[in-house]
Amino acid sequence: RRDWRAAVVERYRAVVAGLEERGVIDPRPGRTADEAAADAGAVLPVVATDLDAGARLFDAVHYGNRSANADDDAALRRLDDGARTTRPTRSAAMARS
Repeated sequence: RRDWRAAVVERYRAVVAGLEERGVIDPRPGRTADEAAADAGAVLPVVATDLDAGARLFDAVHYGNRSANADDDAALRRLDDGARTTRPTRSAAMARS
């Protein structure tokens, strides 16, 4: 539909939900996008920078009324792919135990 704003917001929410479903981060109502990025980035350092960028984009679009475009959607699609396929680091997984 080319509703890039909705696509960005929903994609980032889906990334966080997927991380919660996989047990990468604990579900926590009220968690901000920045908190989710920090929590997940500590366990998935390979995608930490992308998670942070995704959180900033989410905030700018959702709260700051920034427009979004196809490139933004593509960036969050890449983040989604990376977050789904990256395994937690051993040291991070052990620290959470």
